[in-house]
Amino acid sequence: MRLFFSLFEQKGGEEEEQERKTCNRKKRLSGLLLLLIFTTSIYAQPALAFDFGSWWNGVKERASNTGKMVVSTVVGVVVGGACMAGTMGFGTGACVAMGMAAAGLTYSALELAFGGSRGGDSDSGATITYERQANGTTVKNDDDELNKVIDDANQQTYEGIAELTAKLRSDLVRYDTKEDGATGDLWIEIYAPSKIYGFSAFPVQAKLYTKESNIPFNVIHLRSVEIYLQKENSSVPLWKRVWDYGTGSEGLNGQSVVYSTILKVPDDWVYQVQNAIQTGQVTRDLIEQIFSANTSTWEIFVKVDAYREVWQNDPQYTDQSSCTAQPNHKWDSNTSTCYVFVRNDDIKYTAYTTSAWRHVSMAHDIADLADGFYASLPVKFLNTEASTKWALYQEKYAGALSNFIILTFATPVHVIGSTADYKFYIVPNPGYFEPLNPSFNDDFRFVAVREYKDLSWTVADSIFGNLGTMSPDTPTQKLLTAHYTEDLSTLTYKVYGLAYFTITRDDNITIPLWLVVNPKVSVIPNTRTVLADNQIDQLVQFTDDGKLEASEINQTKAIAASLINGLQEKITAAEDLKKKADAEGNEKASLYAEKAIQAYQDAIEALNKITQTDAVQEYLNWLNVAKKLEQAGDFYMSAAEKALYGEYEQAELDAQKGDELSQLADEYKPHIDILTTAKSMLSKKILGIPLWALLAIVFVLVGAFVVWRKLL
Repeated sequence: MRLFFSLFEQKGGEEEEQERKTCNRKKRLSGLLLLLIFTTSIYAQPALAFDFGSWWNGVKERASNTGKMVVSTVVGVVVGGACMAGTMGFGTGACVAMGMAAAGLTYSALELAFGGSRGGDSDSGATITYERQANGTTVKNDDDELNKVIDDANQQTYEGIAELTAKLRSDLVRYDTKEDGATGDLWIEIYAPSKIYGFSAFPVQAKLYTKESNIPFNVIHLRSVEIYLQKENSSVPLWKRVWDYGTGSEGLNGQSVVYSTILKVPDDWVYQVQNAIQTGQVTRDLIEQIFSANTSTWEIFVKVDAYREVWQNDPQYTDQSSCTAQPNHKWDSNTSTCYVFVRNDDIKYTAYTTSAWRHVSMAHDIADLADGFYASLPVKFLNTEASTKWALYQEKYAGALSNFIILTFATPVHVIGSTADYKFYIVPNPGYFEPLNPSFNDDFRFVAVREYKDLSWTVADSIFGNLGTMSPDTPTQKLLTAHYTEDLSTLTYKVYGLAYFTITRDDNITIPLWLVVNPKVSVIPNTRTVLADNQIDQLVQFTDDGKLEASEINQTKAIAASLINGLQEKITAAEDLKKKADAEGNEKASLYAEKAIQAYQDAIEALNKITQTDAVQEYLNWLNVAKKLEQAGDFYMSAAEKALYGEYEQAELDAQKGDELSQLADEYKPHIDILTTAKSMLSKKILGIPLWALLAIVFVLVGAFVVWRKLL
């Protein structure tokens, strides 16, 4: 029974608690209502000072902005009202601020969509800013592109070369070693470069130390010293250097000797490269194998054949004359001691490194010069002065990476059906072989290969010769002109430089070396340019007097309509290519085609913008945006077609160039300064009252209504 009544008691307590909470809530809301009424009286003061005599003129002056301001106000009221209604959980002041911010942002968005002030005039509308400002020369000649792409790229490359040279430069360091046949009479330290890249030759120093005996005649004689390299799991010595002393060198007792020579990383490719240079048969298989070849594991060996003379004291002779009169006796005048020869002890000693793996990659080493120009300039530059400039290209090269630096300059326009010039510089890595000074002999072949759509190759152009005398202070330069002949089966062209060197050691042994370089050039199709110079020149001429007349805007609309039709044709072609890529499951080709479609569509949008403005700066900027986006779309199309046939390397370069041009276009797009625009908007007046005051009044009234409703 007690349990039954306790339930009623609990329920009754809950009702009292609920009634108490409701009473407290009404008290808080009543206080808030009084606060809102007080706030209304403050913000209503500007309304009471309203000048009705100038009302009609004000309406006429601001009629063009009223619609946008009303919409902005409504949005602000909705946001502020919702906040005060308790849906967002903020205080009254915060709700007013949120409403004003929403109104300002809405007004800015409407200005961006429907047009506002131009050239930074913030009195009549939104303030428009530009990250970059175009001018007539920029738009017609694409000077911005030349400066950004060539001059900046060359400067970056020079910095990259300095970094690459510093990386390739290497001091001699001591390698860890083990010994065989050690007797304590002599020992060896082996020094070689701290880093050895690729299939390079490299200097080696062996420092031989001898133990000093208290008996001055217990000297060591060297019969021979051998330094060579040996691959792991092999007993065949490579590039052996031998110092042969016959029956023995001069005696050593505590002295040291340094032996220096040049060895070379084991290499299975050198004679294939030499054959390609001599015959001109440069195949895809050879190039792919070279750029994926791994260096093997090896160690350095130093072998010494020597003997030590062993003498002992012969105390029966106490003066020099009696001592030296005996056979096999010698007198030590420093200690007045007579010694007799006992025997020769042979020394068979070998030291070998155990830490070469720390100094070589044992992987496919490729020098990658990642700074500089790449791919090509757009087709529009084909017959301009820019096509004759030299650009320092990004590149990758394999082979004797530690021994030589090779740089590729080329003219920056590479288009099917045209020609391009290449200039190769080769220079020995300065100081790498110090303290040795070997001589170099060399042959080279630079080739341009035609790649067909089935990815087969043929050599299109080739130049063969000798590089002449090479030194670190005198780079060797060679030129090649590549002819990009057009036919339906050709996909693109690639250029390679191959060089074969021999280093002559001091023992007249020649060590062969090689380099293969591939500049990051992409040959693009000779695509029709819709926004051609003659069309652009006419549009730019409309701005020569610093203003745009109504008749010029009408002509702009007619020209833009024609240009848009041309871009629509490119969109259709890109859509067809995307369908083909999707059907074949080629994701990269599909992605690049989609990027081309988007770029062309954005170019059309930019052309529409120039027909909607009479502001010269905005007009020029949007026109420049349209040009850059068409060029970007063309590069994406080239990337899509190459990827469709499996040429992903050049496709990536083209897509990267498309991204670069798209980014450059973005820098010219007008942007609204949100803060300045919002500030300007809130200071405007409706019926003579500042908008911020009207918003505050409306927010307060809405809040009061919400509170009143909750009090009921």
